[in-house]
Amino acid sequence: MRIFAISDLHVDFARNLEQVRSLSSTQYSNDALILAGDVSHRLEQVEVTLARLTACFSTVFFTPGNHDLWAGDGTSLDQLDALESLCTGLGVQTVPTKVGDCWVVPLYGWYESVFAERLHAEAPADRLLDRWTDYHRCRWPQHLSDDDARCEHFARLNRWVPSGGEQVVSFSHFLPRPELLPRVENLRFKELPRVAGTQRLDDQLRAAGSVVHVFGHTHIPWDETIEGVRYVQNPLAYPHERQRRGQDGIKLVRVW
Repeated sequence: MRIFAISDLHVDFARNLEQVRSLSSTQYSNDALILAGDVSHRLEQVEVTLARLTACFSTVFFTPGNHDLWAGDGTSLDQLDALESLCTGLGVQTVPTKVGDCWVVPLYGWYESVFAERLHAEAPADRLLDRWTDYHRCRWPQHLSDDDARCEHFARLNRWVPSGGEQVVSFSHFLPRPELLPRVENLRFKELPRVAGTQRLDDQLRAAGSVVHVFGHTHIPWDETIEGVRYVQNPLAYPHERQRRGQDGIKLVRVW
């Protein structure tokens, strides 16, 4: 069995949805796919996408990204509940599940303000509220009124404890370490470090014994081993980004 990974499908772009539909329905029938968030803010598009992927792979894993939680009529937590119900109906895994001799561990998350301070303190913050769509499209209950509260809320949803000796591959949408971002001067969106991730994820994936961690969110391909954990981002991303960077399709991250 093999484990493949991809993130940031953004299937509201017709070219991206066509890329998903072009996947072989036979080549990966014994394999697993990690989908690290940001499929679409429209549930019907998420359903179409996940249904196609479950037809191609033996097991599909998913955890939502920020775009997936843009709210419709209710709150972003209502959107999360709807996504989880959809995944249950399609057989998509959103909780730790063993495939072969390996545990795959999804980790919920959000981003927090202190994430940028150690390595990216120069990232500007003054224009962020106006430029960042989450602050306009997500809708939260009062007790989750800021990013730090949301980050803590999602971190509490991750409660898996390994029994010891297992191979573990974990994944999240958001970044678990600030080292997984380029320096601010090399970023097109200079404010990105302030809405990128949380160190809580790294604490949790290491407590779980992860040897590979897949993430998404920044649309910046990445493959680096830090202190014994391999961190991989393989975004489909927006069509113009994909054309510029030349990456395309799913990525193999584990074989046994």
